[in-house]
Amino acid sequence: MIQAVLLDLDATLLDFDMSAWKATVRDVCDVLGRSASDLDTDSLCDAYTRRYLDHMRAAGEGAQHPPGRIPDADAVWREIWRQALDDCGHAGLAGSATDVYKRQRRRRYTLFGDVVETLDALRGISCRLGLVTNGPGDAQRDKITATGLDEFLDITVISGEVAVSKPDRRIFDIALDRMALGAAEVCHVGDSLVTDVGGALNAGLGASIWLNRSQAARDPRLRPPSHEITSLRELPALIRETSAG
Repeated sequence: MIQAVLLDLDATLLDFDMSAWKATVRDVCDVLGRSASDLDTDSLCDAYTRRYLDHMRAAGEGAQHPPGRIPDADAVWREIWRQALDDCGHAGLAGSATDVYKRQRRRRYTLFGDVVETLDALRGISCRLGLVTNGPGDAQRDKITATGLDEFLDITVISGEVAVSKPDRRIFDIALDRMALGAAEVCHVGDSLVTDVGGALNAGLGASIWLNRSQAARDPRLRPPSHEITSLRELPALIRETSAG
């Protein structure tokens, strides 16, 4: 019987997509441009975007974090803004850029429309709720508090704080230990077949649930999930059926 539901954060609960991120970067450049009239804001926007995406690609190529905590997002953002501004002759504005960037990101953090009602419904059937997410601790916790998710969660496990990331089963083992539950009593829901479904399967959880909002075709090279849903609204009934079965 499923006693707890673990959930992914980005693109599962949090709707902060590439267009929102690009708008955030654009806003930062425009704010800086108003205080430095000789700053080419288009060039700065291009420089930051290029450097940030390069950083994300490089981070994605590593299977696991190195031992110890990964750098906080604040340090990474500050260094990338410094490099981008240095390209444009204004490296001294890196601190201001980072502060504006964090504020602009935070105001764009939005939950998908099916999140709150689903979490309420899961609470209504006595499910405990946990979050298992990859990313820096400071950035992920800011998303959680900014959107009010912390009011629903019994536990939160963030890869940047525990130095292991999905799909490694050890991050799920940490969640199970904190909840004092066995693997068969817990399911995990997420948008990634690789990190979420793969991680749940690696950990031997009671169910691996793929949230396929875009109804994309499943890659046949990847292991299939236990269940596939297109909205979180399907989750409470699925949990009831899984537990009854």
